[in-house]
Amino acid sequence: MKRAVKTGKRVKGRPGARVSPRREGRGGRPTKAEAQAIEDRILAVAANLFARDGYAATSMERVVSECGAGKDTIYRRYPSKRAIFDAVLDRSRRRIMSRLSDLQVRQSGQSSLAQLKELAICLLDINLDPELVAFKRIAASEMMVAAGSDAKPEPDAIMSLLRTTVMKAQADQRIVAGDINFVTDFLINSIIVGPTTLAMFGYKPLASPRERKLYFEKAWKLFLGGAAGRQD
Repeated sequence: MKRAVKTGKRVKGRPGARVSPRREGRGGRPTKAEAQAIEDRILAVAANLFARDGYAATSMERVVSECGAGKDTIYRRYPSKRAIFDAVLDRSRRRIMSRLSDLQVRQSGQSSLAQLKELAICLLDINLDPELVAFKRIAASEMMVAAGSDAKPEPDAIMSLLRTTVMKAQADQRIVAGDINFVTDFLINSIIVGPTTLAMFGYKPLASPRERKLYFEKAWKLFLGGAAGRQD
């Protein structure tokens, strides 16, 4: 009687050796890198939809359709439109903080006043970014950020960085001493608030780099004119 042959393939050149049958496709759970790539694509598509069409017009079904991921894949990560919108905001915040961290690295060795000036330029650029303007508009008009959330607001890392930079310039007597919060607010109102408000209402202020540079230099001079300390 012949012996039963076990399932498997004989390996060429190795008599008697066998390997398990080959699986079609890897299957199983995605790797960490694959999972991150999927999440990045979902949030990029959702961010584009929210920024372009607004919160009300963006549905989970549209996100599913345009990002190419399975419905279960998306709902497993984000069970509601509010959840995915919060994730989009968090993604935007992380990208901003990364940009500011890179700026701090580049500023090593600069004077405290130069650091403050570069930070103010960067914050003006950030606040006029079309995607961020759209998210602010959603938050302001539809109150999606505050409504329905039990989470306590996190400390504003951007304002904390700005206050710290203002404080360094004060300590070096490059701008006048005084209430740190007042001076920081004065800086924001002198340079950032006006163009940001126009952008929120649908205008496109300072559209070209040249316009933005000219505006900033005039606004910065105005700020220093009201808050200048010792000038070299």
